[in-house]
Amino acid sequence: MTDLMEYPPFPGFRDEAFDFLRKLEDHNDRDWFKPRKDTYVDELRGPLECLIADVARRMHDAGLPLTGDPKKSRFRIYRDTRFSEDKRPYKTNVGCVFDRSGSKDKNGVVYVHIEPGASFLAGGFYQPAVKYLRPVRERIASSPAVFFDLLQRMEERGLPVHSRDDTLTGMPRGFSQYKDDEDLADVLRWKHYLVTREVDDEALMTPDFAADVVQMGEDARPLLDFVWDAAEGGA
Repeated sequence: MTDLMEYPPFPGFRDEAFDFLRKLEDHNDRDWFKPRKDTYVDELRGPLECLIADVARRMHDAGLPLTGDPKKSRFRIYRDTRFSEDKRPYKTNVGCVFDRSGSKDKNGVVYVHIEPGASFLAGGFYQPAVKYLRPVRERIASSPAVFFDLLQRMEERGLPVHSRDDTLTGMPRGFSQYKDDEDLADVLRWKHYLVTREVDDEALMTPDFAADVVQMGEDARPLLDFVWDAAEGGA
């Protein structure tokens, strides 16, 4: 694991970072990117690594069971085009994830997405394996009042839980007996358990954004704990 103390506090992203991503949207090719790679490193990758280290230190101090590694927790800007019709070589955003291992374990995360005019924070579980989902669905089916109480509490925090409008078309195997309970059937078909919070570009330009990420972890904690407990018998 990278030594988090090697990194200074997050300084905030500068105007140059957003300007780079906007121009990359219009010039998404290697001939444009290669002579400007230093700008990417200095204005985006470097500050992002500082953000990861800063947030990981703060999460530890706050007692959150999440961490990050400046080298392992950030996503590459290079797109995997091997199986895609879209052959543009670069993403026009940067991002990172905080999880329990610091190595992009998707089973319970806080995700940071940085894109001009479309930045956001997310927390929860995106595309967990079916074997991970099954015990969660069993817990929801056996104690629906507990889960719906959780949904209400998250709603009151301004973080409604959702599945990105991505659900099974039919009931999952072994849960067909709940198909006539409309509310319960709906959540049993979810593929993800997520909360999201939009972020203004201006917020990303201040060192205080590191505290905003930690706050997202604290606000998403009830959802994380519920799924961890259901899927694993505790975090």
